Amino acid sequence: MSGRIDPDLDFAIYYRLGGDPDRTCERLYLWHQALCSRAVDGVGPFVVDVVYDRAYELSLRLADGPAFRLGSDGIIPTWSTPGWTWRFAPELVAEIERDEDDFFRVASTIGGYVLFPRNGGHQTGWTINQARGVHPQIADRFDLTLECIRRHYLDPRLDSPLADRLNYYHDFFALFGNFDNYVRFFLLDDLVTPDREGVWSLLTGDVVTGFPVPAYATTTVEYATFRANSIKFVRARNDRIQRLEL
Repeated sequence: MSGRIDPDLDFAIYYRLGGDPDRTCERLYLWHQALCSRAVDGVGPFVVDVVYDRAYELSLRLADGPAFRLGSDGIIPTWSTPGWTWRFAPELVAEIERDEDDFFRVASTIGGYVLFPRNGGHQTGWTINQARGVHPQIADRFDLTLECIRRHYLDPRLDSPLADRLNYYHDFFALFGNFDNYVRFFLLDDLVTPDREGVWSLLTGDVVTGFPVPAYATTTVEYATFRANSIKFVRARNDRIQRLEL
């Protein structure tokens, strides 16, 4: 591993240099490898390798099972790029820009990244990462993505904006057995209710009950709430990572 995981290190510099840490940063994948190699009750153990073929990936498998190709993904959108801001009123753009750098920096620490399977890619339709980025009822939000995953574990036949993609990757989610194991493995405890029967909305602070259109913030108050809740979640997840003995 490339040194001890530092939850204060942000990977935003890769974007500023025109790159993408989810594809080009070995250190990010070595940290993912360390997190996925730890012992978690009821899960694995997994054989985990960092691989490179035009971009970095993580290979994860049970000792006697097939390998899953996993790609890193930033899970906290700031909606601060031109591809998003054209949708917003000027006062909302001003709120987004008010402390854009600090929000982006926190979102770019290790607590702002998770892994999704990418086996198949365009040959089989969108990956989960791609689908959640473009679906109007998700708008790149991880809280809504996690609610889709919760429903998948509850019953794969339940409807959600990502049901098709989650069902395609059902073998990957089966590795964890149930939603509680998935949450504990990926250190997502601070985004779910204590009974694991609900996911906290980063936009409102309440439990997610549905998938609105649009899913992104439309007022300055909503965005300020989303930003505060997102920063709180990432910092809490970073604290969990820091307490691990890896």
